[in-house]
Amino acid sequence: MRRTSRAIAAVGAVAALALTGCSSGGGQSGQSGDAGSSGSATALAASDVNEQPRDALQQGGTLRMTIASMPTNWNMMETDGNTVDNRDIYEFLLSQTANWIFAADGTYEPNTNYLESYDVQDATADKGQVVTLNLNPDAKWNSGRSITWEDYESQWKACNGENEDFLCASTDGFNQIASVEQGDSEFQVVVTFKGAYPDWAGTLSSPTAKEVTADADTFNEGWQEYNNDWTAGPYIVDSVDDAQQLITLVPNPQWWGDKPMLDTVTFRALDASAQGNAFANSEIDILKGIINGDQYAQAATRSDAEVRRAGGLQWRHYTFNSESGVLQDVKVRQAIVKGIDREAVANSDLAGIPDIVPSELMLGNHFFMPGQEGYVDNSADYAYDPTKAGEELDALGWTLNETSGYREKDGDTLEFDYAMMADVPTSKNEGELLQAQLKEIGVKVDITNVESDSFFSDTMPNGKFGVSTFAWQGTQFPMQNVGQIYGCDASLAQNGGSNYSRYCDPTVKELIPQIDTEEDHDTRVDLANQADKAIWDAVETLPIYRRLELTAVPKNLANYGAFGMQTTRAEDIGYVAE
Repeated sequence: MRRTSRAIAAVGAVAALALTGCSSGGGQSGQSGDAGSSGSATALAASDVNEQPRDALQQGGTLRMTIASMPTNWNMMETDGNTVDNRDIYEFLLSQTANWIFAADGTYEPNTNYLESYDVQDATADKGQVVTLNLNPDAKWNSGRSITWEDYESQWKACNGENEDFLCASTDGFNQIASVEQGDSEFQVVVTFKGAYPDWAGTLSSPTAKEVTADADTFNEGWQEYNNDWTAGPYIVDSVDDAQQLITLVPNPQWWGDKPMLDTVTFRALDASAQGNAFANSEIDILKGIINGDQYAQAATRSDAEVRRAGGLQWRHYTFNSESGVLQDVKVRQAIVKGIDREAVANSDLAGIPDIVPSELMLGNHFFMPGQEGYVDNSADYAYDPTKAGEELDALGWTLNETSGYREKDGDTLEFDYAMMADVPTSKNEGELLQAQLKEIGVKVDITNVESDSFFSDTMPNGKFGVSTFAWQGTQFPMQNVGQIYGCDASLAQNGGSNYSRYCDPTVKELIPQIDTEEDHDTRVDLANQADKAIWDAVETLPIYRRLELTAVPKNLANYGAFGMQTTRAEDIGYVAE
């Protein structure tokens, strides 16, 4: 499943979490009919979306997309609504980066549909950083009310962490704001931070209607049925058909920007295992999250298809529950990970996808991607070394029982549960490989099946696992939401955040506020890498590999595909005129 948030997202095998949740990839276009691409993983395009001007597109048409499951909460700022499925839908309703248009290199400019201009005044000894947003007066919620400074003020008050009744997916950034005030008019937002805050643009990326953030009950549970009044984008929801598992969007008659090119956009809930076949049979138009050879081969059978590929921001990992049985001992966790052959897992997951070298996708950092500024491989102490893993477990008193083949201590077996989404191929594959690899060092892994639909609503937040896998998806702000996944205040044992490891590391706790506020870029990168090293030592999450973004589309679809860090206006997505 997938999760998402304003800075980093999580992705399960069928979905993804977004915080900074699972999706697909894309890159260089393949030849018609073979869904192929050329080029190695190290020579990927930054984005591949078949970028076309609006006047090259035809008016009309339908775009049929998929999600893993129907939304149970439409509020993306709330923990349960913080999913990549929602994020995909909201790209058409009100993007989570609505205020910005990002280029492929991660630079950005205002999206003038919402934000006419902005100004930043650096922090001084007497006053924190001040960001002034000049909103577009034409921008309105679908209720007819203008988007004003009050929406930003209410959003900040709901998610700054002061009122724990609001179950916000993340308080990062909002907790750094001292005040949100009206400027020269209701369309000018003056945001004063407590000090310096380099990632202010990530926090102020999109408004939320003040009706949503008015009180905790509405915020947490008031948007379980879709309400068009609370969005403001080029499309609106026309219908939600739970029986058919289908959501239909149509152009927003109140939209003030360029007319949307498409007549309808649909999202059908389909199991990951069914999506490849549905694309091959032309039942859907987008196959995101191509993550294995079977899906790639299915896409290749469609005559009008091409796979777009780019370097992705998503990464697979094992999450360790530090409150579960033998995994409570950090030294046991440190020993166990040395028995996990991450490259073998990547090879198995990605088998059958052409032009991919899994060894080049190995990930040694929890924040930065290979090739991205700031990337340092901090994984050396936890490289695959089963001999060393066995020696360390011996030293901890976990000795091998030659009869059972598993290690024991004081009559207990060294074992833990792996929570597996059986209908998700990567989850199944990664669990079975973990089981086989750790058996070689005498560790017993018990695989338990969990439902995909409840993975992020029950299994993970309630700690009903020892180890599990899904994917986190980064954003254009790699250092913004360190606290969302690794902060002590985000421990699920405390308040329902996204720290699924349920571990509070004192070093990371001390570094998070420094990373949040450090103005010198090089110093900030160094602080982030210090935190990364501490996270490796704590064995909260074990990165496996960076995913490529592979997206199969009809070859005449424009302004959509493998985005990388690029964004596109939803109203510009359409089909090339014949």
